[in-house]
Amino acid sequence: MIPLVYLGAVGLVGLLGGAAIVAYWDDILEWLHVFLPKISELIRLYAKEFGPEFEHTAIMVADVVDAVNAQIEHKLYHKIGHQEWMEETTKRVLKEDELPPAIRRKLEQKRQTASTDEVDITKEIEEEIGMTIG
Repeated sequence: MIPLVYLGAVGLVGLLGGAAIVAYWDDILEWLHVFLPKISELIRLYAKEFGPEFEHTAIMVADVVDAVNAQIEHKLYHKIGHQEWMEETTKRVLKEDELPPAIRRKLEQKRQTASTDEVDITKEIEEEIGMTIG
């Protein structure tokens, strides 16, 4: 009788926990988006203090945290209706040499004018991905 009560309690806690995760999924992702980069930064900052034998391991752990964060940030899926889902790609960090040539030219022109204004690359991105950015 007692094990059945415990089993029922564990099931109820699991059900409530699952419901809480579903209800606050966007908030959880936002929290991870803020938390994971801070953890990675702290690990890298204090890697040398772990000692020479653990420094490399600490940096590897930070790389894993960065990879997990990149996977979370790369694509998010939200249900928006019956059998309809929204795919949201958030960001991806690129090195300048990975940018399309048109964007690199625009950035180089901006550098030559020594302007500190932002560069609007919306048109070039629209051409690159073949979509209109709204």
